[in-house]
Amino acid sequence: MVVNHLPNAQSGRLEVIGLRKAFGTAAVLDGVSFTVEPNQRHGLIGVNGAGKTTLFNLVTGDLAADGGEVRLDGQPLMGLPIQARVLRGLGRTYQVSSLAPALTVRAHFVLAKGDGSLPSLLHPWRARGDDAELLANAERFGLSDVLDELVSALSHGAQRQLELAMVLYRRPRVLLLDEPAAGLSPSERALFSRVIRDLPRDVSLLMIEHDMDLILGLSDWITVLHQGRVLAAGKPAEIARNQSVRDVYLGYADA
Repeated sequence: MVVNHLPNAQSGRLEVIGLRKAFGTAAVLDGVSFTVEPNQRHGLIGVNGAGKTTLFNLVTGDLAADGGEVRLDGQPLMGLPIQARVLRGLGRTYQVSSLAPALTVRAHFVLAKGDGSLPSLLHPWRARGDDAELLANAERFGLSDVLDELVSALSHGAQRQLELAMVLYRRPRVLLLDEPAAGLSPSERALFSRVIRDLPRDVSLLMIEHDMDLILGLSDWITVLHQGRVLAAGKPAEIARNQSVRDVYLGYADA
């Protein structure tokens, strides 16, 4: 399944510079810096509690940082609300689904592209038959045959596909994926991996994933977090050989 070029996507360079966040006296992120280069598939890994999702929340504006900078194509994002960051070209999926089970797949696409107004919420059928982009996006993700199905009737894998399709419908320049394969069956995981591989290269990706085979296979570059700091960074083969990563993340050391 090949996802076609997204015409409005542009550079897509995300800079995280000295990002800090503490909850009470506990420092969750302590001066984290790295860069997602344009068109890059960048993996972010670490054990539970390493600060990965907190970092995502700071980048997207779900949380306020205690210090540091986040820049998208050189423009600062800190201090901007979530929606303003979306309009700048930032997209994200979450660990926990935010779909509405009682709405159709078509309604979710309309809401993803619309302004969230009451007419959009109550009358999603207005897009029926006259939005070629909606239909094309549904086709890319294998959802064209279920446009008028309720989300509650979809498999978990199809719901994950819909979440990703909705974010891409807004044409982000940088896409953050927070454990996109969590809870998928082996067959769904294989399909989702192909979908990620086929995403257009003009969208930069930053992805959290605990499946090491998946993240090593999909990433151009990997940053490893440990106790709120960058432990290591490099190409997948380098990370797989890194002894510190093997000790801390993979849970074993060479004899």
